[in-house]
Amino acid sequence: MTDGGTESASPLPRGILRARRPTGAVVGILVVLGCFVLGQIVSAVAFAVAVVLTGDLSVLSSMRIGLAAQVALTGGFLGATLGLVLWLPLKEGRPFGSIGFLPARRPVRAVALGAVAALLAISLLVLGNVGAGQLVIGGSGAGYAIVGVLVLTLLGFVVQASTEEILTRGYLMQVTWRKWGITAALVSQAVVFTLLHGLNTGFGPLPLLNLVLISFVLAFWALAEGGLWGVCAFHAVWNWCQGNVYGAEVSGMNLTATLADTRPAEDGSALLNGGAFGIEGGLPTTVVLAGMLLIAVLAYRRRRSSFAAEPAQS
Repeated sequence: MTDGGTESASPLPRGILRARRPTGAVVGILVVLGCFVLGQIVSAVAFAVAVVLTGDLSVLSSMRIGLAAQVALTGGFLGATLGLVLWLPLKEGRPFGSIGFLPARRPVRAVALGAVAALLAISLLVLGNVGAGQLVIGGSGAGYAIVGVLVLTLLGFVVQASTEEILTRGYLMQVTWRKWGITAALVSQAVVFTLLHGLNTGFGPLPLLNLVLISFVLAFWALAEGGLWGVCAFHAVWNWCQGNVYGAEVSGMNLTATLADTRPAEDGSALLNGGAFGIEGGLPTTVVLAGMLLIAVLAYRRRRSSFAAEPAQS
């Protein structure tokens, strides 16, 4: 077993050193997958409740996801997080905050940076594609009630995005780092994160590449920060902006409770606008994510020496 030493150079993976009964890498991977399965079960129950309450079978549609369906999906992610909330103290004997939230280093600043970076990145991609004639944007026709809906859906994406970050960039990286080192931790989180989105509408080679890129961007970002505050905020606002604000597909999901309505132009190229997968499947996104990855790696390398000097959590 490796203790990570200076190869991790970040408090994030060392959170597992606070565990009195740490989980091994293989079992840890199974725990992550089990949490996602639990989330699917909770989500199925939530969808059934939504159908009973609304009397609308369209809630079950995988093509167009309305507000009720978004709420049901949020319930599933809460279930997945709950699985880990129970596992960490009961089995490993450590606090949930050790997954990447404690000790916190300027959490408000990290959240603000993540949110602003996501807003700027998505706006650049959407408006750039609109300017290039690849996307067409218009109003959704929603009234003032959309303001409340946007707040609700943002909270939902905070749950969804944070769950994925907690399980992949948090727990999965910690358990694999402890046994196999930082390289294995980086690769494992990228594989699991990509597989989670592999069955989405419009999935193909370029969306695959972009999912791998974003997983490494967020992993190096979390390592550079030493926690998950920034990546949770980035991931949540990234999804929310492209889906509920701009009204574009989010990894192949077509949301209906939106402020604007953004669609591929009739004569547009799926290579540029992402086609059915959405903006995340386009070549401009590849360029933006490659640039972000370079910045994240440099930030991690720049702060490695200071992190290496910090005492390990116990």
